[in-house]
Amino acid sequence: MILKLIMALFLIFLSLFLPKQIMAQENSSLYFHTSIYTTHYTPRDYHNNHQNLMGIEYHYQDKKLKGISYFLNSYRQPTWYFYSGRYYPLFERRGFKFNAKLTYGIIHGYDDEGGEHSTWMHNMGTFPGFVFGFGIEKGPYKLEIHPFADAGLITTIGIEF
Repeated sequence: MILKLIMALFLIFLSLFLPKQIMAQENSSLYFHTSIYTTHYTPRDYHNNHQNLMGIEYHYQDKKLKGISYFLNSYRQPTWYFYSGRYYPLFERRGFKFNAKLTYGIIHGYDDEGGEHSTWMHNMGTFPGFVFGFGIEKGPYKLEIHPFADAGLITTIGIEF
C-alpha cells in the first residue's frame, strides 16, 4: 500500500509540476521526505501524532520549489498539500548547511461532515496554507522542523536526488 501511495504521489507530481523543459535544468533535483516525529503543544486524546507524511518536492536551481504531500492530519483524516515555495540558505558549519523554507499552497482533506470538529479548517475543508520550517542538511540528507500554526510541530527527514 505504501509503495502504491509513493508511486501515485510521484506520478501526480510529475504530471502537474514537471514539464519536460524543467527537468532539463542543471542543478535541479527531486526531494523525497517523510515524517518521523509530531507533537501537539496542547495534546488531546483525539490528536494524531503519527502523520505518516510522504512528500515529493522538485527543487529548481534558484532555490524555488514545488511539491505535493500526503498525510493524516491531527484528526486522522487523509489530507493533501499542493504547494510552491523557496529555500533560504542561512549558513554553513562543519559541512552542515542550515536553511529556512517557506511554502504556500492549497490544503485539502479536513472534513467535518459528522459535526465532530469545530475548527475553521473543518468548516472550510479546502483552504490556503503557509508552512514555515528550519532545516539542516549534509550531502543529500535533510532534517526539517515545521511548526504547524499554534497547534504543534512536525519533524521530517528526506533525501535529495
